Amino acid sequence: MERTPEIFDKIEGYLSHTLPKEEIVAFEKELATNQELQQEVEKHRVLHKTLSDQDTLDFKEKLMQISATIKKEQNSPSTLVSAPYWKIAASIAILLGVGVLLWYTYINQPNNTQDLYGAFYEPFPVEDAIRGNTNNEEIQSVVKNYARGAYDSVAVVLEKHPNLNSQLQLYLANSYLNINQEEKAMSLFKDIKSSGKYYEVAKWYLSLTYLKLNTPKKSIPLLKEIITYNGAYKDKATRLLKALEKK
Repeated sequence: MERTPEIFDKIEGYLSHTLPKEEIVAFEKELATNQELQQEVEKHRVLHKTLSDQDTLDFKEKLMQISATIKKEQNSPSTLVSAPYWKIAASIAILLGVGVLLWYTYINQPNNTQDLYGAFYEPFPVEDAIRGNTNNEEIQSVVKNYARGAYDSVAVVLEKHPNLNSQLQLYLANSYLNINQEEKAMSLFKDIKSSGKYYEVAKWYLSLTYLKLNTPKKSIPLLKEIITYNGAYKDKATRLLKALEKK
């Protein structure tokens, strides 16, 4: 799709929730069927996340300072001979900077609930039972969009259906998590009945939702319940609980 200033502004307005209501409705209607627009929205969302990271901003500033120094040296007649050495030094500084940044992120990972969320969160997988065993074309389209990460489109369609089964509830709730609508995700996870086969799954994702919202104390009792439940998520819950208890 052609990237025009109008499309750029509309995507930004949609992600920042500043579009008028009628424009949001029209945008989401187009988003549900336009694959290229879905990809553009996802690119904007990833860019927002990257640019908001303080380590990224600090590192970018350092690179800009190095670049400015290189240009200054290159334009100075008295240092023409040493210009290549400045380039080498700058390259080394950049490489060291990348290494330090990665190492800093790695060693500090356990101390940040957002990092823990990123380490443990994986979208609920599409199950083969629903991937090919439905005659509803709309639901088939939803499942395909969910599998490829087009979460906006999934939410637009599924939230129009008031009586979703537990499996589709999990798809919708996970989609909400990925488009920063955590309160809606929480409500769906809590709504899944304890007598159903997806109760443990819902508890796991609810614990991760609290983690994403930076309320890890609410995650802990859920993780203990999952461990006691002794199901498929026991090992993950045990590891996450140990990481939280170290904080």
